[in-house]
Amino acid sequence: MSRDPAKSRPLSANVKRMMWLERAAPRNQNVLNADRSFTDNDHIYCHKQGELFMEAAAMGFTMPDFAPLYMTSQLAGVIDYSFSSSNGVDTALSGLLQIPVLLQNPRTIVESLYWIDDIISRAKETDNKSLLLSQAYEADMKHTPKALLDLPDTENSNIDDLSYAYWLGYIYRCECILHDESSRMVYSAFDEKTMSKAYTDILNSPMNDRNLSECAKEICSDLDRLLVEKIWPEQKHKTYA
Repeated sequence: MSRDPAKSRPLSANVKRMMWLERAAPRNQNVLNADRSFTDNDHIYCHKQGELFMEAAAMGFTMPDFAPLYMTSQLAGVIDYSFSSSNGVDTALSGLLQIPVLLQNPRTIVESLYWIDDIISRAKETDNKSLLLSQAYEADMKHTPKALLDLPDTENSNIDDLSYAYWLGYIYRCECILHDESSRMVYSAFDEKTMSKAYTDILNSPMNDRNLSECAKEICSDLDRLLVEKIWPEQKHKTYA
């Protein structure tokens, strides 16, 4: 867990190179890349993460705050593993976390995420973070983090906020699945500001009338093209300017 999720450590040059090669395949004849088949389970996993993001929005968290916290968290790393496992999310999460309560509903996952972040943020650099979390859980020391205490009294029912949050979680998971990449890798490539603009562009396009499950791969292809043809070249230019 990063102390400042929005400033999580950048991707290494080698990781960025592999991500670029993966996305450049259709346009680069020298890159061999088989098309990733998208299964019904993949759509289910995207839907699960969409619901998770939507629950966070309903609780009152904004996506500029929640997206980097979740996407760069250790919890997302565990969920990445469980989503990619053949047994599916339920059995993998239960075995890895050994905290079955996390499986109850998206709200519990959001609350646990902020509980983990609260403990980690108060730890010293030399502390064993995993041991602190284990001790806190075993000693039943779980308390309500400040982030949860500061939530508004009434849930956020703004349909626009909820729709965007669901779309964001869905597409983030779709990117992870299509390229077999971690949440942190995907977020480092596509931060929330980039995704928000992409969502606004879709709302103003004919794609807005289509079912998300039908056009998710197309949306990811557009994002990938944006990344390799504009975002990363501009970042490289700024670096050497």
